[in-house]
Amino acid sequence: MPKDKFSPRKLPQQLRSKATVDAIFEAAMQVLANTPADPSVQHIADRAGVSVGSLYQYFPTKEALVGALIRLHLKQRVEDLEARFANVQGQSAEAAARSLVEGLVAMLKPRLGIERAMMRSFVRAGDLLSLTALDAEMAAAVERFLGSVKDQLRPVDLTLAAFVVMNALRSTLLLTVLEKPERLDEPAFVEELVHLVVSYLRPTAPPTPP
Repeated sequence: MPKDKFSPRKLPQQLRSKATVDAIFEAAMQVLANTPADPSVQHIADRAGVSVGSLYQYFPTKEALVGALIRLHLKQRVEDLEARFANVQGQSAEAAARSLVEGLVAMLKPRLGIERAMMRSFVRAGDLLSLTALDAEMAAAVERFLGSVKDQLRPVDLTLAAFVVMNALRSTLLLTVLEKPERLDEPAFVEELVHLVVSYLRPTAPPTPP
């Protein structure tokens, strides 16, 4: 498969190489999170403690570095979501929904700068293929969880429900990070998100007899 502008030049095989790439990723994330303007490769290399030449050994362009960083960020999101689902196994659907929403909000609060930086970087890079691929993994994780509590849900197409729940939460949280980050500290905001998920999936009550 031909490489595109988002592809790294080579993948690290040795522990030393992996440590270098990890340092580059960490530096790039810090620089992007704390620099309003588009930072230079030199700035990122300086923060990582490597030469520009060393950085280019792994990433031929800044676009390749940013694209790899976005993919790493999205992959970590999927892993975080799967870990959260594992932690709520055995809970009721409503208790699990609350734990998940509270966990997602708590995760975002100390990472506002990084989250905004990743959004800006994605808009510039436009790596839609990576986003849609990770979306499919996230939706599959949500669907697996809904399947584990389906006896507590209304009759619903689990694939469709997973898509709706995932995107409703993600869209709301992303817009909150961008526009109203102070809401992440409001208990009422968390309650509304929990209500959104629980009300959507709760079994329909039978009609009250006249």
